Amino acid sequence: MGKRKLILRNFLSPGDLVMLTAAVRDLHRNYPGQFITDVRTSCPELWEHNPHITPLRESGRGVRQIDCEYPLIDRSNEAPYHAIHGFADFLSARLQLNVRPTNFCGDIHLSAEERRWKSIVHELAGRDLPFWIVNAGGKFDFTIKWWDWRRYQQVINYFRGKILFVQVGEIGHYHPPLEDVVDLRGRTDLRQLVRLVYHAQGVLCGVTALMHLAAAVPTRPDRAPVRAAVIIAGGREPTHWEAYPHHQFLHTIGALSCCATGGCWRARTRPLGDGEDADAPESLCSDVAGELPRCMDMITADDVVRRMETYFEGGVNRFLEAGEKRAAEHAVARSLEGPRLDTTINLATVADALEQAAREARESRPPLLKGRGILLFAATAAEVREALTNCRKIRALGSQLPIECWLSTSCPGDIGRALTSAGVTALRVESKTANALPATRAEFRLHALAHSKLREVLVLEPGHFPRVAPEKIFADRNFAQAGAVFGAAHQFNARPGVWKMCGLPIPRESADASAFLIDRVRCWSAITLWRWIVDRAYFFTGYVDGEGGAAQLAFAKLSLPAPVTGRFAENFSLRERPSSPLASSARRRPKQLAR
Repeated sequence: MGKRKLILRNFLSPGDLVMLTAAVRDLHRNYPGQFITDVRTSCPELWEHNPHITPLRESGRGVRQIDCEYPLIDRSNEAPYHAIHGFADFLSARLQLNVRPTNFCGDIHLSAEERRWKSIVHELAGRDLPFWIVNAGGKFDFTIKWWDWRRYQQVINYFRGKILFVQVGEIGHYHPPLEDVVDLRGRTDLRQLVRLVYHAQGVLCGVTALMHLAAAVPTRPDRAPVRAAVIIAGGREPTHWEAYPHHQFLHTIGALSCCATGGCWRARTRPLGDGEDADAPESLCSDVAGELPRCMDMITADDVVRRMETYFEGGVNRFLEAGEKRAAEHAVARSLEGPRLDTTINLATVADALEQAAREARESRPPLLKGRGILLFAATAAEVREALTNCRKIRALGSQLPIECWLSTSCPGDIGRALTSAGVTALRVESKTANALPATRAEFRLHALAHSKLREVLVLEPGHFPRVAPEKIFADRNFAQAGAVFGAAHQFNARPGVWKMCGLPIPRESADASAFLIDRVRCWSAITLWRWIVDRAYFFTGYVDGEGGAAQLAFAKLSLPAPVTGRFAENFSLRERPSSPLASSARRRPKQLAR
């Protein structure tokens, strides 16, 4: 019997996925040589260099896909299990095996090269310094886990000159700035955070992904075998489900009636009014002290200080030496150069921010535009071949409309000449500064919409080919009336928070931005606001449905009609492959332009 091929799927938060890395490791350790595994998750960075991952195709022979869950969490208050048992227990039942945890941590791997790299703190300070990572916030829609940022500041003040703190936090979440810290909020992606944890001697945070990474990421050879961590937990989760043996886990389980026998598992301290289930009474904290759940309010800065001191008194951590303090101060100062994390867009402020952006969008004026045509896009030589094939199809259908093909700067120079010879206007997405270049497919498309000279355009993503002459597509009645028409992708399934808090009706269908018509003069304000939303995708992702969702939100906020109709998609065929290749100068699509 051959090896069993599995693709394990899960799209929960990073902390949950760290637990899935443990289950994959334990599956292979318990049943060596019996499985080939691949994953589909929301955080591919956590799986880099993982020896248990082998690329598999969903359509491959003998490949089985499993949507991984951990129903054991429903018994976490009663059953004596840690979160690390969750996915292992699920796989045991699904595969009819006995997958037992082998390590009390997740399974994060770094390459030999990554281990040799200097940390960001080392680069800022000019020398290798010991430091602690602090995460003083959390998700805006999950407030019950927050501890008061002022208390974090009290802890930092107590250790001033002794411990170098590095503040991290994800863009779009609540992370108020702390003083006397190396400010890396919004400056690390998940993989960079993994590398930062590798160099850290300690971690201070709530129950979050950073806590799981503190246990799962290997430690440096010159450090203690396990990483110090002080976790401010309160009473939401049962201690045995979340705590790692070598962490200082500050909890109040058993001290309050609401968590007398286990975690309350509630989500929010107060309702946000965003239409989420987390606003339901059974999801709200039942014992609030000021702005904190009482279980978190009971934990003081002195409690945290004392737990941190144990690592230094015991000798597994060391304070900054006299000669290191100046370098630490230098790292703090350098981290404050340039713009700091924008914390203005959140669930509490999005209504006002979107209103201000809409006001400015209404006041914006389009450049001089005229004519009707087609916009195509190409980030690689392969997509240019698709564009050339598309142009030939369009001409074969009898259309003489002008065609613009917008190229990534990564496309070879001779490709533009090939397009020009085919009667296509080749335009490059260029900028005076590299940082201003579009980084995503959505930004790439909107850059073209902002800079094309055509007024009325049919926008076609790679792989979308007209079935009828584009002139007939422009004759759509919705386009004549509204100035824009999108295809329907599927039933709208984004979270309602932004729509609810901005007083906007929630769409029934989601818009498809891979093929649409738009009059750039009539819809210039919508394009402007659309671009503003895409530039803040760190917050709006999840509240808008796919790449067309940002357009839907922009049109809705400006009270402009933007018809979404399933029949519009009937005008196109998808993924027809080009018949003749270009010269073999094709390059792999840059990661930043991947869809």
